[in-house]
Amino acid sequence: MTRFLIKILNIFSEKIGRISSLLVLFLILLVSVSVILRYIFSIGFIWIQDLYIWIHAIFILLGISYTLKMDNHVRIDLLYRNFNKKKRNLINLIGLIIFAIPLTYILLVNGLDYFTRSYNLNEGSKESGGLPNIYILKFFIFFLGILLLLEICRQILSFFNKDD
Repeated sequence: MTRFLIKILNIFSEKIGRISSLLVLFLILLVSVSVILRYIFSIGFIWIQDLYIWIHAIFILLGISYTLKMDNHVRIDLLYRNFNKKKRNLINLIGLIIFAIPLTYILLVNGLDYFTRSYNLNEGSKESGGLPNIYILKFFIFFLGILLLLEICRQILSFFNKDD
């Protein structure tokens, strides 16, 4: 059962990572269109500028849990690289408990509050012609908390699963 749950969480994380990487391609296309419209045709749309800020934020927020899964986050490797796999896994577990779980709690609690306040105010762009419904963007802060919680659970299950 544990292996099945780990497998499901791995698949989910992979899908989120793919979505994040596709957003980068969409962002490149969007910025290119914006530059062409602005500098060749002298046309500018505030909503396009807002949209590429949103896409940039969303791909980063979605990519954080995937980066944790792939173990590609920033770390000072002075001692870590010399440890065997068992010690590195233990250090990773301690890091999850000391740093990742409290951060996830903050993201979940504050992110939900941030999202609901924005939703209740029907918050929109401060710029005329900008994107409405900023609460959609703010939801992704809360969603990051969910993604991190799932990834933390996957890593803890993997640590205690002797078959992995």
